[in-house]
Amino acid sequence: MVELPKRLQAGFNSSYYSKLPFTAYLTTFDLNGDGYSTDLLPGTKVNRFNRGLGKSDLARLIEEFNRNLAGSRTPRGQLIPRVTLPANYEFGDGYLTQDLRLSRAFAFREHWRLALIGEVFNVFNVANLTGHSGNLRETTNFGQATNRVFQVFGSGGPRSFQLALRFSF
Repeated sequence: MVELPKRLQAGFNSSYYSKLPFTAYLTTFDLNGDGYSTDLLPGTKVNRFNRGLGKSDLARLIEEFNRNLAGSRTPRGQLIPRVTLPANYEFGDGYLTQDLRLSRAFAFREHWRLALIGEVFNVFNVANLTGHSGNLRETTNFGQATNRVFQVFGSGGPRSFQLALRFSF
């Protein structure tokens, strides 16, 4: 909080975090014969994208996958299909929100106070998208956001405004 002239107070809150780690995986066939039809893209590990691997690495690994594995059979005899990347995708977004508060206090009698408060959450209306699918077999969903980080009123959600009166005695 910053004290301003004429009993005004301003408050600022900034929150930021970088993109979360991301995992690319394949479904509908069992690459390693363990009985599960969900496997990591060969050459990757859990949560390696946005933590050392990027889009160019994914394109290279898919090219290698298609060259070396596509068209062959899994240990369970399933045909391994080719994998294609969608034209537009992301490994997730960072999170950023700027919240502001301005208040003015009025004094009545010895112990009575009234404060008028105005707040703005997510001033720049940053989308803060989340829910990016890592399933390479669903090209329409791969790397597409499905939600905002917070769908509630307040910090991080869509830009919102709040007015309040506080009476203390």
